Amino acid sequence: MLKILKQKNSVFFVMLLLLVTKVLGFLKLRTIAQLFGATHELDIFWAAFTIPDMLFMILVAGSINAAVIPIFSDILHKEGRERLNKFFNYLTLIIGVFCVFIAVLFFIFTPQITTLLIESDISRNMLDIAQRIDNSDYEMFVLLTRIMLISPVLLGISSLITGYLQVRKQFFVTSLAPLFYNLAMMAGSWILVAFFKMGVEGIAISAVIGSLLHFLIQLPKLKEYYDTKFKIDIRTFLEGLKNTQTKLALKLAIPRTIGIFGEQINVVVNTLISFSLASGALSAYKFALSLHTFPINIIGSAVAQVALPDLAENCDQEAEFRKVLNRSIQISLFLILPVVAILIVLRLPLVRLAYGTGAFDWRATIITAWCLVLLSFSVLGQTVVQILLRAFYALKETWLPLIAITVGILVNIVFAILLTNFFSHYYDWRPIVEQMFLQITEANGSEFFNVFSSFLRDTVRWSTQRGDSDLAVGGLSLSLSISYIVDMILLSILLNGKRKIITWKESIYPTIKKLLNTALMCIGMYFVFKLFDFQLDTTRTVSIVILTVITTLYGTISYWLGSKVFNIKEISIIDDFLIDLKGNLFKKKHVDETI
Repeated sequence: MLKILKQKNSVFFVMLLLLVTKVLGFLKLRTIAQLFGATHELDIFWAAFTIPDMLFMILVAGSINAAVIPIFSDILHKEGRERLNKFFNYLTLIIGVFCVFIAVLFFIFTPQITTLLIESDISRNMLDIAQRIDNSDYEMFVLLTRIMLISPVLLGISSLITGYLQVRKQFFVTSLAPLFYNLAMMAGSWILVAFFKMGVEGIAISAVIGSLLHFLIQLPKLKEYYDTKFKIDIRTFLEGLKNTQTKLALKLAIPRTIGIFGEQINVVVNTLISFSLASGALSAYKFALSLHTFPINIIGSAVAQVALPDLAENCDQEAEFRKVLNRSIQISLFLILPVVAILIVLRLPLVRLAYGTGAFDWRATIITAWCLVLLSFSVLGQTVVQILLRAFYALKETWLPLIAITVGILVNIVFAILLTNFFSHYYDWRPIVEQMFLQITEANGSEFFNVFSSFLRDTVRWSTQRGDSDLAVGGLSLSLSISYIVDMILLSILLNGKRKIITWKESIYPTIKKLLNTALMCIGMYFVFKLFDFQLDTTRTVSIVILTVITTLYGTISYWLGSKVFNIKEISIIDDFLIDLKGNLFKKKHVDETI
């Protein structure tokens, strides 16, 4: 019982910290939105940010999660603290030198990289990027990229410190690091842009300051545990390269690093395509991305982290492994699906509440909301994919998931091009869809075939020719959603080949009930939203808040009642929480009265 309570508290603690960090991330983006809106200048910043961010994700983030932390833990428990400190010295020196070397190379060749990305024949002929970029943009892109290349070096070393401290069970200070990063970017952007009139360079400098704080906030706690002298010399560097555990860390990290590199290809492709779209398209897409990852980072990540130890413990017991995996997936689906419904129905008020201030105008709201509704479908795929990947890691299988990741990359690239073309012909897609539906329903016999054939021809034509509608950016969102759904399906099939995990009773039937319950919730929320939308003045923030709260409250009650009707067993999570909350409140009241 004590173990269960500790595990439950750990889940809530992780979710709480993720929630706070994500809220600060939203405030950071809200500040940027208020200062710049969805503008071409901000597009240049996001594009320049891609290179340093990609370097960090590829060089460090993958190895920390897949290899470094497990090895740190293994050394600490089997060989002791001194051996851990020595290996930490090796790894920090090697990764630090490697990050600096790569950053210097990119710094020197940033102009050439910029030319390759923007002026290459592929970009010019396929994506038509050059028509929207002038000489001042090249200079700004180079400057921003060079400034932000400092960040991956600082974050690389800081992330190793995070891994070291987490192995020593120091979660609080490691959770403060990303909080201070977001705080620095939020405050720094406001001060440097609003008061010192620096433009988007102010955001880039704030990112570097945030990276430095991410590193510095962890140093005092590191000194408490790392009580040996840190050596920085060529001999230590060479010893580290020859170390067996360093080689093992590299071996374990390679598959995950390749996977992250593939994911970053999607980011680069989507960034390039966005420059062939309307001004502000990339910024709107980025704002929507941040909103849709909120539930993924909080619910999906927390469930996946808690599931991994149990999956690893039962990796040799197929029945128990299947039970743990399906239970984790069903819990995540139960928690994430109502959030998807809320994102779909309340996309406009959510965008207005999150970013609707300053230079963020109604056009930016419409484009961002359009991206958000299409991205909401990927929330399901991304959440389940996180858990499935943990299952592969528990089975010590790191190469097989690359098959699904590779297919997902190809799917995203192909559909990103086709769908941005397709949606670029829409100024308002709803009348066109209604007209098509009406033609199909009224057609009969040969007429139906003619209507359907015409629809297919129009689809092919729209998908291969670029129009000028602002809604074209929705193609990036939908292509990402499709790619993650494909990833989820392929990972399930591949994992099922190694362990029989998919069953009607534990996998398919519970999922169908949750999807049906969510659909009913979504329909009801839509009518409630429309009813109050007509009654309230939604040009005022107070009215938007009231509309959002009422619609969300209805959806929550509807989902809870539907879960009772459909006998969805995960509803016990909510019931237990309410019982615990009631018990704690009455207990506190009783203590106060006694005092």
